[in-house]
Order: sequence, then C-alpha cells, then structure tokens
Amino acid sequence: MRVNLLTDAKYHNLALMRISSYHKSRGDQVVLNFPLEPADYTYGSWLFDFSPKYPCDVQGGPGYDPSIRLNGFEDMKPDYDLFPIDYSLGYTWEYCPRKCKFCVVPKQNNPMVHRSIWAFHDTRFDKICLLNNNTFSDPLWRKTFEEIWAARLTVVDENGYDLRLMDEEKADALKRTRFDGSIHFAWDLMRDERAIRKGLTLAKQHKLNGVVYVLVGFNTIEEDDIYRCQVITNMGFDPYIMPYRSRKKPIPPRRLLDFKRFIDSRYYRQTTIAQAWTNYRP
Repeated sequence: MRVNLLTDAKYHNLALMRISSYHKSRGDQVVLNFPLEPADYTYGSWLFDFSPKYPCDVQGGPGYDPSIRLNGFEDMKPDYDLFPIDYSLGYTWEYCPRKCKFCVVPKQNNPMVHRSIWAFHDTRFDKICLLNNNTFSDPLWRKTFEEIWAARLTVVDENGYDLRLMDEEKADALKRTRFDGSIHFAWDLMRDERAIRKGLTLAKQHKLNGVVYVLVGFNTIEEDDIYRCQVITNMGFDPYIMPYRSRKKPIPPRRLLDFKRFIDSRYYRQTTIAQAWTNYRP
C-alpha cells in the first residue's frame, strides 16, 4: 500500500510523523508531499488556512478545520526520518486555559492529559521540542522539566511560556534548563499589562534570555504596539512582532509589515521606539 502525506508545514508536522510510523509498522510505503503522484491513501495536515490544498482521503489541522483531529495515532512515536530535524518532537500538555479569540488552539478541543517526554522522545537526539500550547497551565509542569533535566536535554522552544503564570519556581525552572536559543514569551493584549510586567520582572531577576512576541493588528492601535515594544525593551528583552492573520485577511496591512521590519532591524536602539519609528523610512 502506498500512502501519501501532504502538508504545508516547513519544518515538521507531528500528526503526519505519527501516521507515518503507523503505516511503516504495517509495511506500507510512505511518501511526503508528492500531491500529483498516485497513492492508495492520502492524508493532509494543514497549518495555514491561506496555503493551497490538494485532494485527500482524510485531512485536518488548524489550516483546514481546527476541530478535526487525525485520531487513532496519538500513541505512535513520531517517524523522525520523515523530516530533516535533529530533535524529538511532541506534547507533554496540549491544553490551554486561555480562550483568546485570535488563536486557533481553543477550537482544537485539546485534551487535559499530561504525558511523559518518553512518549515521544528518541534517545538519538540530545534536543527536544515541546509543542505545548501552555506548559505552565499543566498541574504536572515540573515533572516535564525534571525529565528533561534528568535526560540532560536541550529544549527547542517554539511556542513559549505564559508570563501571566510566571512565579519564582517557574522562573527558576527556566533558568535551570538549557535552551537552543532564546526563551519565548508573549504580550498579546493590552489588558494583561500588569501580569506581563510582573512576569518579565521575574524573568529579568533570573537573568533569562528571552524574546517577547507582540501581536499586532488584532485589537490594538499603533500607539499600543509602540508602547508594548518600549516596555519590553526597557525591561531588557527584545520584542518580536507577530502581525495578525485571518482567513479573511491572510496578508497583513503594509504598515504592520513595515513596523515588523522596523522592530526586527533594531533601528531604535539609540533612541525611543516612537521617535525612531517617526524617522523610519521603509
């Protein structure tokens, strides 16, 4: 049996990696991203709603329908030969208690189930990527870190940590953990300023090397975006602009993209962000 796996993911797709393991264990031939080649069965797992789609026997993912899960494969260890990555990949906690309207996660019906890293970690790797949507909301979050420390693993951080849940114990755990690059945080909504400031203060006290995602174009105005970036900079961290995209508006307005390029360039280093933005010419 020939099985075709299709995705718009650039680096990896956990659902397809689990499906690949299942079919290879049955002796099936598995190929990735050959949409025009004949196959007995085709799966599609899409991350982006604006990417092109191809006919599939079954498909799901946040870019197609967030509520559709490619069920039946959760207990399979990922096929690490499917993508050229040098780290293990998976969830120890998929659930997120936040119900942010700009986020696809609340639509995914993710279970409130804690898993060990050994459900997906491969000892060939000395790095691990947690896809958790909100690690600190897991009542057993510390167990995850203790397993990582015991295995002497370096963490590849993609989704980040919720500053609103930060406390001394969590900041200390992050400090004890080896990261491949910066730790990621986020400040999405203006209403969270007090909690964000408190979390960043703890992160700074523990000398964490962090980047803060800043959502723009959802429900903030330009002055809000400049303000958040300035606060983040003043507290010793780098902002990283995340323009809001939706199915109706997959391409953000030009000014938001210019603002992202401006912040990415660190053009404001010698002055305030507001002044530098006034003088900035894209």
